[in-house]
Amino acid sequence: MRQIITHNLSIKILVFGIAVCLWAYATASEVKTAYFPGDLPVEVKNTPSGLAAIYDQQKVKVKLRASYHVWNQLSADNLHAFVDLQGLQEGTHELEVKVVSDLSGVVVIEKEPAKMIVRLEPVVSKRVPVVVQFQGEVKSGFAVGQVAVQPDSVIVKGARSVVEELSAATALVKLAGEESPVTKAVELAVYSEKGEKIPGLVFEPSSVEVEIPIEVASEVKTVGVKAKLTGQPNPEYFVSQVEIDPATVEISGSNSSLTSINYLETKDLDISGLDHNLEQVVDLLLPVGVRSNPDKVKLKITLKENMLSRWVDVFVIPPLSNSRVSPETIRVALSCPTKVINQVSSADLKVLLDSSEKNVGSYSISLTKEMISAPSSCIITSFLPQTITLTIF
Repeated sequence: MRQIITHNLSIKILVFGIAVCLWAYATASEVKTAYFPGDLPVEVKNTPSGLAAIYDQQKVKVKLRASYHVWNQLSADNLHAFVDLQGLQEGTHELEVKVVSDLSGVVVIEKEPAKMIVRLEPVVSKRVPVVVQFQGEVKSGFAVGQVAVQPDSVIVKGARSVVEELSAATALVKLAGEESPVTKAVELAVYSEKGEKIPGLVFEPSSVEVEIPIEVASEVKTVGVKAKLTGQPNPEYFVSQVEIDPATVEISGSNSSLTSINYLETKDLDISGLDHNLEQVVDLLLPVGVRSNPDKVKLKITLKENMLSRWVDVFVIPPLSNSRVSPETIRVALSCPTKVINQVSSADLKVLLDSSEKNVGSYSISLTKEMISAPSSCIITSFLPQTITLTIF
């Protein structure tokens, strides 16, 4: 048996080595085609001097082909998606999204999207205040006091249309169960409504120092809620009433945080062009270190039509064929919705005189609003004269 194993041993070892090499080569030669797990962030390169890029598409999905050996080494650190702005001028451009890998042997099969719209605008700058937002919580039973930020305002630079809309830079502080005061250096950013960083902005300085007092959360206070509306409704309407449910909320936090708070405002509710009643749940704007129960309220916006006034001459029709009235017309002041006022004519109004139980003779009749019929959407505000003479013969 031993002779069988040792016979031509060197040849057998050589054959085994060749087999292993062939297996390794075959395995390495197998390729995988699939989507890379997760999206790649899209960067901009070679932005022209004096211009800034605006783009909504911040991520791209890619389908790749590579050997299994290379696939196992792929990561978001060695894959790069970008658009090249070299030589472009101010304006809107449709550009190819390029994807490259630091590893050799990677083939890009598909990109979603393959192209994206980039707008180049002049760079402008302005000074904005710094606001602090928190992510996470301090230890249970504690609350954040009045924070201090240094510096409390910074210069922001970026695309003109973006910078002009900015009202503040955000220092997002991450909390994780703190129970004593801390000071943190925090990078500045501006976030979209989806919580994503708005790209292309530069802050001077790029970070601020935030002093965060942590205090025992023993204070509770009830305050009112104020609705914050922006914009104007359709010109034919006005805001008649704003109802807030609940009208008061209970807030908690440190004594220093609650002392100066007498009410809370809602986040902005845009009613631009509104032409109907609206009910909307809106978040409350909470100062740093303050909690609210609840943290949302329902706003009920009631609209009414804008009313315009005008005088209309109305013919007074005698109630009987053997009667006459003096004067034969009266002037009626109407208040009507904007879209109706100019369409109303004297034919749309009537004066209703009651001649029952009246014999031959002359009668002085005092007019009332109830005796004048008008379109249902209009209101009679006054009329002249106040009395007319009815003569029956």
